[in-house]
Amino acid sequence: MMNRQMDRQSLVWGGLLVILGALLFVQTLTDIGVWIWAAVLGGFGLAVYAVYAMERKEKWMLIVSYVFLAIALMLALLELEVLGDSWVAAFVLGSIALPFLYVYLSTGRTQWWFLVPAYVLVAIGIMVPMLDGGILDDELVPAYVFFVIALPFYVVYTLNRKLWWALIPAGVMTIMGLGFLIATVEAEYILPVALMIIGAVVLVRQFFGIKAVPEDTESEG
Repeated sequence: MMNRQMDRQSLVWGGLLVILGALLFVQTLTDIGVWIWAAVLGGFGLAVYAVYAMERKEKWMLIVSYVFLAIALMLALLELEVLGDSWVAAFVLGSIALPFLYVYLSTGRTQWWFLVPAYVLVAIGIMVPMLDGGILDDELVPAYVFFVIALPFYVVYTLNRKLWWALIPAGVMTIMGLGFLIATVEAEYILPVALMIIGAVVLVRQFFGIKAVPEDTESEG
């Protein structure tokens, strides 16, 4: 059984090396076109998955198959001009994030920490098209990155208050993000708004909040 698996893997890898070597050789002589590269890479990804499907033991082969298929899809989308240059980074980082999301969903949604890298990769990936579209200013990029990284840690703490350690990286990232944000022109609006929000929270807690019971108060009876 093991020998058959190794034989199939050797055939796949050997075939890939021969085909890639031949294509690179032809590429030095003439332009073979993006579609041929997309077809070869996509075909190899399917071949690797077919080998995996026969035994379903070598999980790492799924990663190899996925990577080649993702690259082939990216080349095809670029050639069709469906994927603009500004969206390449989003596509690549989103492709890297997808396996983390798959692991989270395939494990019964118990391994929640896989969502953190998936979220960060997607959030950073969409930053480039946001910059290109004028939605995000260059000066706000550092603040955006730090706030994006901080957000999932706040979510982790909100969902489970016992995981108080999540507030440490969240707080550090937030402070650093605010530092960059204050350095921008837009900061002249941030400070007064922040003061008003903090003041409003204090007033709401004063008039509508639940006051703490003194520790030395003992229940009667």
